[in-house]
Amino acid sequence: MHNGADSNEDLREEYRIKMRGRLLRRSASFNVAHAVDSLEPGTGAQSIQRALTLLNLVGLIAGERREGASLSELASISGRPKASVHRMLQALIAMGYVERLEEGGYRLGVQSQILGQLAQKSVDPLVTESESSLLRLAELSQDTVFLTLRTGSYSICARREEGFGEIFNNALSVGDRHPLGIGAGSLAILSELSPAEVDAQFEANAEILAERYPKVSVPHLRDIIDQARIDGFVHNPGLFAKGSWAVAVPLRIRGSRPQAALSIASIADRVTGSRVERLVALLRREAKAIAEALSSHPVHDPNSGDL
Repeated sequence: MHNGADSNEDLREEYRIKMRGRLLRRSASFNVAHAVDSLEPGTGAQSIQRALTLLNLVGLIAGERREGASLSELASISGRPKASVHRMLQALIAMGYVERLEEGGYRLGVQSQILGQLAQKSVDPLVTESESSLLRLAELSQDTVFLTLRTGSYSICARREEGFGEIFNNALSVGDRHPLGIGAGSLAILSELSPAEVDAQFEANAEILAERYPKVSVPHLRDIIDQARIDGFVHNPGLFAKGSWAVAVPLRIRGSRPQAALSIASIADRVTGSRVERLVALLRREAKAIAEALSSHPVHDPNSGDL
């Protein structure tokens, strides 16, 4: 049992993780906002995708605060002029996908909520079959548990569950999007790819890694991936948000390319020593359970056309 001093130190460490997590989440928001910058300018498709990207950004930001996302914040993160962002917001409001709060902020509207409910009827089996495993992992570890999915050369946090412990990890939230290699789960996915495929992913993300993650060393990421191939799991010693440590294992789904991973994150003291072995054993057990549950579902590989 922790004494008072230990509890206070845990709370201080949690606060430090929150501050560093917010910095990491700003990069995640940037990645969501700039998901279509590589498309050919001036096309109708780009205009539609920019509006949908703005919708995603509103959901990501407003999901964390009651006052919603401000126009200034949306313009700043997206890099678009306020007038342009405002026009897109007005169009989304007219269709019911966004609504403006009395305080002036923006959040997802009723139509977005309806789409969310409709999507539940056809959600990816990987997401649904992992729910009970994530809940068990959160209960047994008393830490924060994540399901990470690969989308092209990026990864996205698809689910997270909180344990009932005192430590709350906010370095990664549902909807956060990072280049492959950023995050324990993302590294676990890369560890299942060939060295040539890993090289291709880092090359595809070279610009965004240099711009948004300047302190991250790609050679260091390669070392972690190489070690993960030997160990069968990733151990992240606070590489992306100092103080936020994690372990992760890939989800090996029959007939599918590497596309998902399970991870557990907490403060350093809870992800070191013999506890790492215990957490990895829990992750492997649940990864196997998910794979077995998915064996009766048709294989759906969203990355079948990617390197």
